[in-house]
Amino acid sequence: MAELEALIEQKLIDQLANGDSQWTYRKDLKTEEDLWKNFRYILEQNNKDRLNGESLSDSEFAQVKNQLQFSSFYKAGEWLVGENGKVMVHVQRGTERLHLVVMNHEHIAGGSSVYEVINQYQALNTDENSSEEVQTSHSDGNGRDQAPARDRRFDVTLMINGLPMIHIELKNKQHSYMDGFWQIKKYIGEGKFTGIFSAVQMFVISNGVDTKYFSAASDTELNPKFISGWLDADNNPVADYLDFANAVLRIPEAHEMIARYTVLDEDAKRLILLRPYQIHAIEAIREASRKGKSGFVWHTTGDCVILMTG
Repeated sequence: MAELEALIEQKLIDQLANGDSQWTYRKDLKTEEDLWKNFRYILEQNNKDRLNGESLSDSEFAQVKNQLQFSSFYKAGEWLVGENGKVMVHVQRGTERLHLVVMNHEHIAGGSSVYEVINQYQALNTDENSSEEVQTSHSDGNGRDQAPARDRRFDVTLMINGLPMIHIELKNKQHSYMDGFWQIKKYIGEGKFTGIFSAVQMFVISNGVDTKYFSAASDTELNPKFISGWLDADNNPVADYLDFANAVLRIPEAHEMIARYTVLDEDAKRLILLRPYQIHAIEAIREASRKGKSGFVWHTTGDCVILMTG
């Protein structure tokens, strides 16, 4: 008998939130209002000096929210690059302009970084043209009938300093991991990844035994060819969802995926998440640098080989 999706979800949360992980499980965060309140609290805590000890007023926080309504995942990615590693929002308080740090990529796995995991988030339908009275369906362009938009529940989402960064859709073994891909594509088309969820940069899909990841994009731009599996440093596949979580979704690795291994394709205006061999190559360079070793990078047609000399 196939393992229930709810059990798979709980096992993943337990993996992320226990042991030496820095993820904190927030079972109380279920709605967009909950997430905005949580984000506001973290923002104020991390900027007490810049706020001169005063909390943000409702009108000031409205300024912040307006800056976080991204028109595309790519726009969110541009913002997340930050300035000198600091991702900021700006608030006009009287005659003073306040520059508030949302995220500091120099604080990976420490400092001001707050790592939280949520599940069963209620993505409510706000599309006036997709009421329950609409009975017709349409194709999503892949030969699948697509029902009218409605309220949804997201499986698991990882947040950094209150912002959703990595979203995970889970299936059981009776389903293909690709069912998670089509589900995400549908949710994006329904406008579920708006508001605070417009900041998401990475998606993960899994049926427990096959786990993949890909960068966030619009529903019309999502393409299965950009889906990637994970390989360890010895080129062994990491397909089990708990093994994947341990290799890719723990801290600091998950934060690094967002801060260091997400690339902006300025020509195509899309996000690119590096492939495993590229990430391992970069990590090898960083490790060699720490040890004072020299070497060179040899790459052709997208492939990369690192040769280090002592």
